[in-house]
Amino acid sequence: MPVDVLVPPLSQIMDTVVLVEWLKAPGEKVLKGEPLYVIETDKANLEVEAPASGILQEVLAQPGSEVAVKTKIGVILSPEETLSAAPPSEVPGPSSQPVPGQLTGPAGEPLPPERLQRPFASPRARRLAQQEGVDLAQIHPTGPQGMIVERDVRAYVEAQKAGHPKATPVARRLAEAAGLDLGTIAPAHPGARITRADVEAALAQAAGAEPGPGEALPGGVPLSSVRRTIARRLLESWRNAPQVTLIREVDATALVEVRDRILGGLPPEEIRPSYTDFLLSIVARCLRQHPQLNAWTDGERLDLRDEVWIGMAVDTERGLVVPVIRDADRKGLRQLAAERQELVRRALEGTLNVEDVSGATFTITNLGPLGIDAFTPIVSPPQVAILGLGRIRPGPAVYRGQLCIRHLLSLGLTFDHRAVDGAPAARFLADVAQLIEEPHRVWLYA
Repeated sequence: MPVDVLVPPLSQIMDTVVLVEWLKAPGEKVLKGEPLYVIETDKANLEVEAPASGILQEVLAQPGSEVAVKTKIGVILSPEETLSAAPPSEVPGPSSQPVPGQLTGPAGEPLPPERLQRPFASPRARRLAQQEGVDLAQIHPTGPQGMIVERDVRAYVEAQKAGHPKATPVARRLAEAAGLDLGTIAPAHPGARITRADVEAALAQAAGAEPGPGEALPGGVPLSSVRRTIARRLLESWRNAPQVTLIREVDATALVEVRDRILGGLPPEEIRPSYTDFLLSIVARCLRQHPQLNAWTDGERLDLRDEVWIGMAVDTERGLVVPVIRDADRKGLRQLAAERQELVRRALEGTLNVEDVSGATFTITNLGPLGIDAFTPIVSPPQVAILGLGRIRPGPAVYRGQLCIRHLLSLGLTFDHRAVDGAPAARFLADVAQLIEEPHRVWLYA
């Protein structure tokens, strides 16, 4: 029987996404589990897998359109249904035979008009073209059935390097929307690719004077759908949830010493855990002891989660992305470090899938690498809390009755006051602080 292609629900509060592109065209074969289409959320561009094997019969939403979650956007028929639905014909007519030079499908049949209008490319080639900001229509295919494959994109990029500026896909789209020539923009660092920030700086310089009250930004461009979604969700969170932030400074000297000793004993080829990995491990264990902070709420009910799935805010060119480490409380430091590094890499490349960014029960955001001492993060609903980490910095402190220089770290815990009171939140933060100051005690939470 036909299988409906539905937009997956990604969270309790996200009700729409943007359909970026179909990776298959009507009439093409699909396999269950292979990427079928790409959606854009406030977190990332995500490939969604086909729910069944068969033939993509039709698509009901076009790229660029905003679609509601759980909406039917396509139909997949099994090969048997496709054959039985075809009208019987003893002798194929001329229209069913491919003409010389015509592209054909896997079974030798002529490709449908929809397929011919869209560049025929492998998923890897499409991903690389998107990363390099390349128009697939400009590339000569050398793959089977006239398919553009990854080597074609790489060859095209190499051929264009001499005469065209290097730019990220987002920077190219932004410049194109503003009618700005990329050749007039200098990257922040010689030899680097032109980024979104470079284009925005060029636009600001071209705009000249600041606008008056109520005036539109001269030379401004519309916010991307991702940025608009982030703005909408943060505004809703700020309006609907009374949020309180607790700030606590802790002495991280012992944690710094423990990390130095561990790294000193690791061979060069081993993964080297960062401070974020140590703090992930500490927070995950504390959340087990404070289930009120490891929860979801809609303002009416509090859903205490059994699993500890920690989201990590990652700054990417497209905006903030929050991949999720699942069961963080059950994993050792080495495994946490490996998973975090892999998720960050895929976040920066834009290759995360739906599962990678769904289901977080708590979030950690770290602005320490950017030189920030302390800040007040905003809760991401339906979660009830988020922890902001500042930089570990040397500073004066009283230690064992003496004024000396210690390694200090500021923690900022923001929580939804509808679900959690100040005292439970403070006790959770106190436990996190104690394990940072006395990291040997983490074994008591194992």
